[in-house]
Amino acid sequence: MARKTTKRVVAVKEAAQDIYLAGLGAVALAGEEGNRLFDDLVKKGRALEKTGRARVEQALDRARGLRTDARKAVAKAAGPLDDGMTSAMHKLGVPTRREIQALTRRVEELTRVVEKRGTRAPRAAKRARRTAAK
Repeated sequence: MARKTTKRVVAVKEAAQDIYLAGLGAVALAGEEGNRLFDDLVKKGRALEKTGRARVEQALDRARGLRTDARKAVAKAAGPLDDGMTSAMHKLGVPTRREIQALTRRVEELTRVVEKRGTRAPRAAKRARRTAAK
């Protein structure tokens, strides 16, 4: 029985050694395959990046074209709308922005002229009142 036990112990040791070596082989194979897999993934990623960038550029070009078309459409619609609004406001007696700006500039000019004349304006107004009263 001692021989059987010794044989079994040797068989178990050999099996354990084989399992250990199989594990080391699996780690080595996984390392090799992992490196190959990693390299393959990098190559595929580079190829996809190139095509992806091209697709993104195409999409951006289309978006820019659509934006230009939209601006043109808005400009076409805005012209008649602005004309209609201006006409309606004139009918109501509301001045346009340009008219208000022109009037503002004119008032500023007149204010500068009056300020240059200084105190002469009140004296002239008094003389005009005296003349009118006589």
